[in-house]
Amino acid sequence: MKKLSGKFLLGSAILLGALASSSVVYAADSNNAGQNQVLDQCQYLPLATNLAFPKKFGTKNTTVCVDIPVQVEQAKMVFNMDTDTVDGKGNSNGLKHMLMMGAVMKEQIAKGLINPKNVDIIGVMHGSALKWLVKPVPPQQKKFIEGIFKLKREGVNIHIEACAAAMNGAHLTKKNLFSYDANGNPDPKAGGRIYVNQGAFARELYLENHGYAYFEEGYDYHGKK
Repeated sequence: MKKLSGKFLLGSAILLGALASSSVVYAADSNNAGQNQVLDQCQYLPLATNLAFPKKFGTKNTTVCVDIPVQVEQAKMVFNMDTDTVDGKGNSNGLKHMLMMGAVMKEQIAKGLINPKNVDIIGVMHGSALKWLVKPVPPQQKKFIEGIFKLKREGVNIHIEACAAAMNGAHLTKKNLFSYDANGNPDPKAGGRIYVNQGAFARELYLENHGYAYFEEGYDYHGKK
């Protein structure tokens, strides 16, 4: 099973940001050769960071000229988050990258470049990463969870799952998780829902066996696990 580091995924996510304005490039050619097209002149295509964090990075890319636009026809992805590693600014790598990919897919869907039925982005949280879902959620991570919930409400098939086995080991129940009330019922005020699976490893194995791309998010910003 090949695992992709958080740093690798960030680079991939930025490149995938080119999707939003690549319809002209791929209008007449959607075969494999077209997907590997190198532009005669690079273009300042929108990046994932522009789509996910426009207030911080702006809505347009004006710094990195892209040579190879990227178009995907199916986005079935599972993010394995089993450590509480963060980037240099204290952000959860996995939650951040999930939000970025969801934003790219939202733009793809809006432009008719991908069928929403072909999008399924799942984050599986266990190990020390489980703490990001336990109330009170740190504001730094809460903004990503709420952003993922917002994408779900806007029609992107994206959600977060907590591992029941990890919860049991930490003596947690649903009432301890963000998006649930004191009785363990879904809290409508949360704007979304965190689901609980029977076990993280079995869930990820099932998803991989059914064609989901696996992304490992257990690396800190120095690339160490």
